[in-house]
Amino acid sequence: MLLIGDEIKEFARRQGADLVGFAPVERLAGAPPGTRPEDSLPNARSVIALAKRCSSGGIEAGRPSNYRREMAVIFDQLDALAVAVVNFIERRGWRAVPIPADDPFDTWDGEQEIVRGNISHKHVAQAAGLGVVGKNSLLITPRYGNRVYLVSVVTDVELQADELLAENLCLECGACLRACPVQAIGPDGIVSQRLCRQNTDVQTEWGFSFFDCWACRSVCPQGSGVIQPRDRCEQLDFFMK
Repeated sequence: MLLIGDEIKEFARRQGADLVGFAPVERLAGAPPGTRPEDSLPNARSVIALAKRCSSGGIEAGRPSNYRREMAVIFDQLDALAVAVVNFIERRGWRAVPIPADDPFDTWDGEQEIVRGNISHKHVAQAAGLGVVGKNSLLITPRYGNRVYLVSVVTDVELQADELLAENLCLECGACLRACPVQAIGPDGIVSQRLCRQNTDVQTEWGFSFFDCWACRSVCPQGSGVIQPRDRCEQLDFFMK
């Protein structure tokens, strides 16, 4: 379905997507039960990864209320984008399902404090060739580094898969591990959601809640792209000693 694939990508970009990629469901066969594409659409054949960049200024300035509000707006934009792509597909006779960019979630392990979305957007994006998942568990893209947010669409259209990214963009510098104030990132790249959530979820006295830490995103040398990655690694090593 090369033609419909080209049309979907063109439409998604017109709707505001910065990155678009396609993955066959087989590339996500190892996902945990409940998070596979077929769990959201039984006859699923392809998954569409959609990304929008976030501002480097908001990340680098370090003010939680600004960061949280921008993130919320982008999540809303991603959900609207996914719904628009679904409608585009279904008007042509196929079926598609938008997966929420953020909450609500169907799966919550209260004992381990682990939440899972209906699909792992970062692994969909990796399977669709948009980037690679780094040690901080964030997707790293060639163009925007880890400064993107993601959403996915599951469809029964068989779309031509994009090539997997061959380059390992995670530079193994360990900057994100050293920057995490609660050591939530293990050396194997597994992030403790419990530790991360306890440190990042902050509520003000007047009832507002927001994230108060995004160190792993901000220190990644594949961030803004202004400084060459290996030079940035050397600078981070110097300042964090």
